[in-house]
Amino acid sequence: MSFSSEVKNELCRISMQRSCCTRAEAYGALLHASVFSHKEIRLSAENTAVVRRLQALLQRAFFVLCEPQQAGRKQQLVITQSGEIGRIFDGLGYDRKSHIAYHLNRNIIEEDCCIAAFLRGAFLMAGTVAGPDKKSHLELKSTRQSLSGEETSLLLELGLSPKQARRGSAWLLYFKDNAGVEDFLTHIGAPHAAMELMEAKVEKNLRNTINRQVNCETANLVKTADAAARQIAAIRAVLESGGEEAFPEALRETVRLRLAYPTDSLAELAQRFDPPISKPGLSHRLKKITEFAIKES
Repeated sequence: MSFSSEVKNELCRISMQRSCCTRAEAYGALLHASVFSHKEIRLSAENTAVVRRLQALLQRAFFVLCEPQQAGRKQQLVITQSGEIGRIFDGLGYDRKSHIAYHLNRNIIEEDCCIAAFLRGAFLMAGTVAGPDKKSHLELKSTRQSLSGEETSLLLELGLSPKQARRGSAWLLYFKDNAGVEDFLTHIGAPHAAMELMEAKVEKNLRNTINRQVNCETANLVKTADAAARQIAAIRAVLESGGEEAFPEALRETVRLRLAYPTDSLAELAQRFDPPISKPGLSHRLKKITEFAIKES
């Protein structure tokens, strides 16, 4: 099951207690229907839960009973009876004419709860969202530019800032930022899906942080190993030509410890002196050893 289907299943479990929100949700779905005209209304969906939800919305909001019809992979709710279409148009404040101006009737979606319900219905019919394993992306598709523009205004009223684009004959509202997607889902009634996305983002950030730390530590280890290898090579070159006595007496303890503990970092090696010395002090001694080896070669 896709993540979009999981989100829609969560939305379909929301109770229909307020009649104003029920009508607003049905309104959002109808404006994104396959067909919405004075002669026919056709709502199509692959998700069975969405189809059942649409049935309930039509019945509760407009007293229209409609049984689904199978059409390939999708199920459709088709309304052609004049009286039923008339009740829906009257309920939405539309004149039943051959040409419909698909503007938003703001009298139906005045309150924030009704705006959220309207957007929920729109998403059930025309929305998709990428899952936690993919890049953040949510979109709402419409075939009418004017509707897309008015829905943008609704989202702005909720404090959301969608982007707009055109894809072929369709107009898209979309979010590509994590916060925008999560806020949209929370507003329309899918907090569990929003939380799943948020947890995935936190897990990804944590994993990236750990990877950066590991990479940094690995780089430091490589740097330490390279430096130690150069120091040991310099020491051995002097030992082969003149023995330990070739080194100044003040450096001989450092020579012995560096050879005895070739994998130690500067901090670790500094603690092996008796008494321990500082890390900068050890670094200075090793630098002098390297310079001495170069001079002697």
